[in-house]
Amino acid sequence: TIAPEKIQVPFILTPPVSRVAGGSGQQLKIRKMPNNLPHNKESLFYLNVLDIPPNNPQNAGKNKIKLALQNRIKLLWRPSGIAPVDKKSFSQLNIKKKNNAISINNETANWITITTIKAQNVKVNNESILLPPFSNNDITLKNNHASEYELTVVDDYGNNIHSKIAAR
Repeated sequence: TIAPEKIQVPFILTPPVSRVAGGSGQQLKIRKMPNNLPHNKESLFYLNVLDIPPNNPQNAGKNKIKLALQNRIKLLWRPSGIAPVDKKSFSQLNIKKKNNAISINNETANWITITTIKAQNVKVNNESILLPPFSNNDITLKNNHASEYELTVVDDYGNNIHSKIAAR
């Protein structure tokens, strides 16, 4: 990983730091700055939001546990003209069998999140896979005898969409 201060991020977050009273919320605004992001594919960034609980003077001298929570949110920049992730995206995902593995090829301009891969109704992946645009990912399988795989992909609205893809 790269230290946050060394990353060139093409966005400005306002406010960068804020205090939020209990029971209320805070709206964050993200503004794009001039940059050299690619125009033919999505770009992936992460927004880290840290929640630090306040000190309560009434609890002074008492035993207590305070947890600071960090939420990591995917931030995708999609240039105009790039289609969203939807059911049509499956037509641009290809699976090739290789000995004890499969290779999933993403021919879309989108980052694709695959949450589940099933072969013969049995889940074969242990964790989600994030496929970059125009890339492929090899996944090792114990028994690679299936001719068709069912993939579950997360669309732009957080919905799980399922489709079966024949392996070549």
